[in-house]
Amino acid sequence: MAIQDLQQIFDAKIAADVRIEPKDWMPEKYRQTLIRQISQHAHSEIVGMLPEGNWISRAPSLKRKQILVAKVQDEAGHGLYLYSAVETLGISRDEMIEQLHSGKAKYSSIFFCTPNGITLLPAQL
Repeated sequence: MAIQDLQQIFDAKIAADVRIEPKDWMPEKYRQTLIRQISQHAHSEIVGMLPEGNWISRAPSLKRKQILVAKVQDEAGHGLYLYSAVETLGISRDEMIEQLHSGKAKYSSIFFCTPNGITLLPAQL
């Protein structure tokens, strides 16, 4: 089938609000945009748990430690689900991590660690 025909089928699905599945044909730029957006979300979940993990040993009580461990596990789980989802689009987890480490991929976080705890970035206040 010609690319124009595939594009017309894809456009018709979008217009009809039909779900596009990972194995469906889609324009390469569309696939790359999905990969970028979902991997950024996955990276953000993982990076977002890192400052909280650092505070587990400093928590003042066992209950507070349990709360932090649950939060860290929750964020890690979100990241793993998102990495699994984006892998269905044809990129490996190793590639995504390499892109993050090289600076090609980005992540978002509104938190940063200070000696007094985790706080919002000033621009977000």
